[in-house]
Amino acid sequence: MSGDLIGPVAVLDAMPEDMQTKVRGYAEGLDLRIAASYSEEDFAKTVKGAAYIVPRGRGLPASVLRGADSVRLVHQWGTGYDKIPVDLAKEMGVTVARSPGVNAPTIADLTIGMMIAALRRIPLHYNNTRAGKWIVPEIVPGARDLSSQKVGLIGFGAIGQLVAKRLTGFDCEVLYYRRSGEAEGTSARYAERDEILETCDIVSLHMPLTDASHHTIGAAELARMSSDALLVNTGRGGLIDEAALIDTLTHKRIAGAALDVFTEEPVEPDNPLLRLDNVLPLPHIGGHSEDNLKRMVGHWASNIRAFHEGRGIDESCIVT
Repeated sequence: MSGDLIGPVAVLDAMPEDMQTKVRGYAEGLDLRIAASYSEEDFAKTVKGAAYIVPRGRGLPASVLRGADSVRLVHQWGTGYDKIPVDLAKEMGVTVARSPGVNAPTIADLTIGMMIAALRRIPLHYNNTRAGKWIVPEIVPGARDLSSQKVGLIGFGAIGQLVAKRLTGFDCEVLYYRRSGEAEGTSARYAERDEILETCDIVSLHMPLTDASHHTIGAAELARMSSDALLVNTGRGGLIDEAALIDTLTHKRIAGAALDVFTEEPVEPDNPLLRLDNVLPLPHIGGHSEDNLKRMVGHWASNIRAFHEGRGIDESCIVT
């Protein structure tokens, strides 16, 4: 530990120097130790002797956690903790925490952007224009407006609720489903999953990845969707059976998919989803904005300071 700084805090994310400088500035008072690469070997070196661990997109391998000889708290950089071995942490007496809802505005914005980009086929025309092809058809085949579409949200936590709020500005009819039932304080209408799948022009996923939600969209669910429907996923890749989705999109049984997440990340270059012209693929950038970086780092840094000082962390942030 350096001087009066709190730590060491092992950040399991290899990042360029300029981003490291920003993160250190937002994590005032913490002694950050940032991984040199995404290899388990470098992760293991980074957590050695660290009191706190902050995993990011690549998660925290169980073997790395086992070798963390001084860890007291694992704090996910973000909301989803599906890549953290929570049961092992509990066995080791290590607290696991997260930042629920902090990145919701950023991901909600991206979700709307992906809907518009996919519906208007923006990537196709961007690529054509960049290539010097000035193609201006009277009507872009398959292009639709977001305005007045019927949108179904499967999952209705902080992100889903903000997506619904944004969609009202587009005069969309918004339906939602969540396992816990109806929510208060929303103009969106609660509906069962089958109604959403069968009647909505756009189906957008906003659920955490758990054993219960794994492959919540498979062949049977895709078969219920309209041939004109768009599937959007900014949650977790494991929510969708990718093999079933590839088959459905290849045969154009639905209009398309906009995906910020994949079953395996980084996505393999030969993944068919990257080659289909009815897919808008992004590299899991849902929370990656300058504004969200400041909010997110500030949140987990504040929780680490509170934990270190014995003030405790808000119960909504505690996983175990």
